[in-house]
Amino acid sequence: MNNTLTIRSHDELIAYVPHLLGFQRIESSMVCLAIGGGPTARLDLPDSPEAMRQFLDQMSDVYLHRHPTRRVALIAFGEDGRACIEALSALGETLVDSDRGPNVGPMLWVNGEEWFDVLDGTSGTVNPATRVRMAAEFALMGQARPVATREDLAAAMQGDPSAVAEHLPAAEARVLDMDAAALHAEVGWLGTRLDQFRSDREYISDVDAARVLAVIHDSGARNAAETRMTRENAPVYSEFWHDLVRRAPDEVRDTPAAMLALSSYLEGKGAQAWVALDQISEARPPLADLVATALEQAIDPREWERALQPEAPGSLMQQAALRDRTPPERRTHDDHNAHGVDGPEPSTPGR
Repeated sequence: MNNTLTIRSHDELIAYVPHLLGFQRIESSMVCLAIGGGPTARLDLPDSPEAMRQFLDQMSDVYLHRHPTRRVALIAFGEDGRACIEALSALGETLVDSDRGPNVGPMLWVNGEEWFDVLDGTSGTVNPATRVRMAAEFALMGQARPVATREDLAAAMQGDPSAVAEHLPAAEARVLDMDAAALHAEVGWLGTRLDQFRSDREYISDVDAARVLAVIHDSGARNAAETRMTRENAPVYSEFWHDLVRRAPDEVRDTPAAMLALSSYLEGKGAQAWVALDQISEARPPLADLVATALEQAIDPREWERALQPEAPGSLMQQAALRDRTPPERRTHDDHNAHGVDGPEPSTPGR
């Protein structure tokens, strides 16, 4: 989405974050928002000197090298004030000390509804009316209310696959018996069905769900699904693939989960994209690696759209093959590009 929100106060900034991340309960986390355009990152607060080094390396890589930006706001969420303020101070100094660094501010420690600005020493309580107003703004933009926790995002991807499972063997046998012409026609049907959902938003029947799951393993079918997705229509396709992930039997769940990860990434829901990737088994589809790379390196979704040109995907695939990533790092690093955000004014100049 291209919506730009104007944030006028610390209260509004704090109320904005759950809608950006997709979940309300944010604990022991640092959120870094680029003001005026750029990625937003969420990382767990460091709990050791080595974790602090990695934390600073990751954040500085995003905001000093990959996506230099004019200004960032830093918000540390958690009960441990010392850990929050140490992380805020260390990250703020790292960003400001660089010649390419942004202005930094505000720098907030948030504990429940209470906030403290590290830069100017002011403090306050988030006004409940501000949260209501922010929720209304997102509702007007067609955004669902954030769930309570990140775990709830995962729980929402679990459903009952039994009805689709009844039709899956026949659907798979049908695809296996197809010649090239019939398979081409089936891929055409998939494209038409996706276009229909984008128009009517009506979830597909169990028979059609099995049919999609049977053909989506074909590279032509995957390509037809991937190339239809844009930043503009990604929220609609997220509904489609989210529904299919909930209804798919385990043995055919990986590809729709990768599609959900892609659509979530394109609409700026980094946490949901990571949770979708977590649904995938160890034998991951190549698309899953590409989305993981895009999330880890805070690649703007607009760059992904350009990469869908026939000559471009190789560069992203190369990055996916060369990257060094461990699962714990992956699960604690969320990147978001859903909305531009302006303001509030920094408490004091950050550099």
